[in-house]
Amino acid sequence: MAGHRPSDWHVLDLDKDPTPGDPQRVRTLTKHLHDFADDVSDALRLVKGMAGEGTLLEWAGKSADVFKEDIADVPKNLKKLKKSYEMCGDALSDFWPKLERAQSLADKALRKGREARDTLSSAQSRLTSADSWVTRAGKEADKYKDDPNGSKSDADKPDEAKVRAATRDVQHAKSAQSKAQSDVSDAQDALAAAKKMAADARKMRDDAAREAKSKIDEASDAGIQNRSWWEEVGDWFTDNWDTIVAVCRSSSRSSGSSR
Repeated sequence: MAGHRPSDWHVLDLDKDPTPGDPQRVRTLTKHLHDFADDVSDALRLVKGMAGEGTLLEWAGKSADVFKEDIADVPKNLKKLKKSYEMCGDALSDFWPKLERAQSLADKALRKGREARDTLSSAQSRLTSADSWVTRAGKEADKYKDDPNGSKSDADKPDEAKVRAATRDVQHAKSAQSKAQSDVSDAQDALAAAKKMAADARKMRDDAAREAKSKIDEASDAGIQNRSWWEEVGDWFTDNWDTIVAVCRSSSRSSGSSR
């Protein structure tokens, strides 16, 4: 499902997704912004064509004067609007692949973190069992220790086979304990590495977001704040569409007859 993100970030001791966002939604918004910039570019070409001297000469009277006044600042503002939406679209076009890569890295970190947690849990369980084994084996071996004072008779001395078995049991218990402790350490290292990877993913995403925000701020300074002005331009085009079409047709006929 688009935009679905894992939720078990507690595995990495995180309270939320380190790389939030939906790359596909950002990608779609990028296309909308670039498409809008293209629409503004088309409108700019239309306005420039309408504002040509040959066209205005054929459109005489008060309506032409009003048109000249209304359209005087349109090309300049359309250029600003086009630039701002292009810049914003470019900023998001650069951002969404970085967000996607950051999320991929974070997801990899989470997978490794889950594996490390499982391994750590198993290793800790084995270590607990090994610790108990070492304690039991040690107590059993203590029963067969040599008599340091030589007070025991030969009949009271422990069976050599039992002594050797107890000694081997202690060795095996300590070996299992050492292996389990090593496994615990390895799992802890793997978990730490997964946490570091998630932190790297967060930084990657945050750096990309800051860069995108900076570029979007630049886009806003370039004219994106003129949205209300663009809406007014749209209303003006709607109100004067019939006249615009008539002027364009007249201009087209004049161009054709002059060839």
